[in-house]
Amino acid sequence: MTWDTKEQQAFLVDIDTSERLAFQFNPNEIVDEKSTAYATIRIPGMSHPRYQFVAGEARRISVKIQLFKGPVRQQVAWLQSLCYPEHAGTMLKNAPHRVMLVYGQLYPGLVCIVKQVKARFFELFDRESLLPQRAEVDLTLEEYIERSVEVMEVRL
Repeated sequence: MTWDTKEQQAFLVDIDTSERLAFQFNPNEIVDEKSTAYATIRIPGMSHPRYQFVAGEARRISVKIQLFKGPVRQQVAWLQSLCYPEHAGTMLKNAPHRVMLVYGQLYPGLVCIVKQVKARFFELFDRESLLPQRAEVDLTLEEYIERSVEVMEVRL
């Protein structure tokens, strides 16, 4: 191992503004889940129902981000802002911004929407301002894709 090699850093990019939030520490665990919806058809006298494929559910990526020292509150606010739309007066201007998750070769640029930001501030708070110095953020993303993906594309 060479000492001048820097570990790759995971980050999110706001696709609309190009702003970027680098993860202070790469997540130790990522949950990547995908499910499918089927209609259940009950046939009288049959021991089991029949199933008809309806559609796929969204692919969901969940990570826990650790924040320590620095602008902790601002970083959490940036993540939370990705759940809010833009308005022009009282009219909706844009939906919440999409993001790109970059996590090495696992996610080299996965386009997502932010579904949930759950922040927990704990242990360290500034004595004067009471601003948090430590936070854990549970971030839930859903893959944003505009076309149907088939089985062989996923297996590559």
